[in-house]
Amino acid sequence: MYTAAFCLVALATYAVSVSSLALPFKRSAYPFNQLVAFGDDLSDNGNGSYAHNISGGGAENNYGYGTWTGGPIAVSYLADLLEVPLVDYAFGGSDGGANFGATINNTYTAAKAEYNGEPVPSVHDQIFWNYTRDGAPNNIKNAMQFIWTGQNDPNEQTDVFWEGDPVNELFISNISDRIRYNAEHLIELGAPYVLVSNIYPKHKAPVATTYFCPDGTCLEAFSNIIESSNKAIEKELKNSKYADKLIYYDVFGFMMNLMENKDSHGLTQPLSDYCDGDPKYAKWDECAAGSWVWEGATKFYWMTFTQPTTTVHQMIAVDMKKTIDDFLGH
Repeated sequence: MYTAAFCLVALATYAVSVSSLALPFKRSAYPFNQLVAFGDDLSDNGNGSYAHNISGGGAENNYGYGTWTGGPIAVSYLADLLEVPLVDYAFGGSDGGANFGATINNTYTAAKAEYNGEPVPSVHDQIFWNYTRDGAPNNIKNAMQFIWTGQNDPNEQTDVFWEGDPVNELFISNISDRIRYNAEHLIELGAPYVLVSNIYPKHKAPVATTYFCPDGTCLEAFSNIIESSNKAIEKELKNSKYADKLIYYDVFGFMMNLMENKDSHGLTQPLSDYCDGDPKYAKWDECAAGSWVWEGATKFYWMTFTQPTTTVHQMIAVDMKKTIDDFLGH
């Protein structure tokens, strides 16, 4: 449990995104005027690891953008597409990515990254302690909520070497129930909508294909566990009494489809290649080449062992907006 002092420090440090400060937003065409995000390394726009000075290592200034990729992350792009300001509570890892960041709940899976000697705020902490600790925030009735988690829990809570291990079914039940619970809490406090992304295809990330399971023997099981978890998340949201306000986003499906058609989207480098990580495999020079920093990375799918490039993040954001538009009938 976090002390009041910790929560106050964390809350005071969070700020609106760089993009929301830079753009003169006009009146939103949507039934909300703000986007509030919760999540892990995939959604940390710089207000988490970087702002709290725990990034460290080779990602000391987080590739120049404060994020864990070579530019903005999906939720920042999404805020710009929706033309609303972003408040981002997501928290990434530490020590150059050696220690993973936020999980769904530290009482379930404790983050390895620490701030002031404690695991960085989980999604549950971000919502219950940093955002709604004093009850309904002032603008929550006009704020679209965003939850994307699952980068860090699967590796700690599943057995990908034996798909029939009971811990896998337990994880599927736990992650789906906890995500629904957090989303419903936001609705109960007045949020008009919550976009809930499912778990991304981590079994395709270099951390799995190159290191965790290089011979490929466990990748099918890993994929099946993630897909089963995503089906459970979708079911939980659809069966919720707030289903008409919970927007399910299939990032797994989008990212898998993008991998299969990557060349047509300009991602011409092999999926096994990435920009930063093990010097034996990383393509740092190729990614950093060009007339501007990380221009070369626009041809890569992966920035790190686990993180897509900002190019992929931008494509995800466009697809997220389509999902929101379809849900709202825009």
